[in-house]
Amino acid sequence: MAILVKSEITITKGFDTWKKMLEAQTPKLEEMGISVLFAGTEQDDPTKLHAAMRFDSLDVLKRFGADEKITNERREAGVVIESGSFTLLSDDFMTNYPEPFIRR
Repeated sequence: MAILVKSEITITKGFDTWKKMLEAQTPKLEEMGISVLFAGTEQDDPTKLHAAMRFDSLDVLKRFGADEKITNERREAGVVIESGSFTLLSDDFMTNYPEPFIRR
């Protein structure tokens, strides 16, 4: 059973730096069973990153958090790991969009 997670974390080197780091990690994340459904910063505070993520299981979420290589790459991209909060979402949800909106 997949789980959805809402996260908030502080970034110090800007969204573009964070995005490049994520793009470099995408093959590993996909291999682990992780998808980023949405990520963006607050309009009035570009240091506050919000994301919605999908993990194939709770075990995958735990492995993500324990992966030292991923953690180090995130730190190098300006992510303040200790500031992060993760909220597990229930599987009782809806969306009114047939396909995700992706701005590239």
